[in-house]
Amino acid sequence: MIKNVIKRLFPKLDKVKEEKILKIFGPAVLQPNLWHINKKSVSRGFAIGAFCAFLPIPGQMIIAAFLSITFAANIPIAVILTWITNPITYAPIFYFAYKVGKIFIDSKIHVDVNETNIDILSNIIHIWQPLLIGSIILASVGSIISYIIIRIYWRYYVLKIWSKRKKNTS
Repeated sequence: MIKNVIKRLFPKLDKVKEEKILKIFGPAVLQPNLWHINKKSVSRGFAIGAFCAFLPIPGQMIIAAFLSITFAANIPIAVILTWITNPITYAPIFYFAYKVGKIFIDSKIHVDVNETNIDILSNIIHIWQPLLIGSIILASVGSIISYIIIRIYWRYYVLKIWSKRKKNTS
């Protein structure tokens, strides 16, 4: 089962206690339910991780950990999902977010991205409004979709297990 594989990959609570970066959250981060794999915490972790991944700000992992503690979500899943935006995917995702935001906010600046001119970051002062609006829209949509998909998949998987048990007992 995928749950057992994930459990093996997740850090043990004893090792978490030793991590210096997590000490900024205090004892709240050591609550065992934030590290368990269950339907509620995993689906919340996916939603928070997907939301934070699309935010165009530094510190996405710290924000994901804080929101996970606040909403009782699975911390490792939320933090890992923030890696959707990495050095390889950062530019296309935020360019798409800019384009989505531009639909809602009319920006006078036109930014073209091609092989020779990747100049989005130097124009950030001019494009921050559509970028922020587009990022929030993508974050919200990604969060909702990931939450729903995880809940549906979890339900499907449980029903599949129940039907197997029913067949085996009959």
